[in-house]
Amino acid sequence: MPPRMARRMMARRMMMHRAMAESGCHGRYEEPSVEDKIEFFEEYQRDLEQETADVAERIRRLKEAKEADSTEEPAEV
Repeated sequence: MPPRMARRMMARRMMMHRAMAESGCHGRYEEPSVEDKIEFFEEYQRDLEQETADVAERIRRLKEAKEADSTEEPAEV
């Protein structure tokens, strides 16, 4: 897994951890409100959409590089 993706995954985990820790219940877990859940999942969705776009861009660049390599004529010896 590329380091960039690992950082994003860890950031998401830490974000959820912080959301639970900041609830102020000190040891007890209180269910987040519906509004908080909606906000969290909308942000999570935006992150996933950006990551999907990044992956698509990387695939496009790899395909372009492959095509460029295959169109180069071999050097004559």
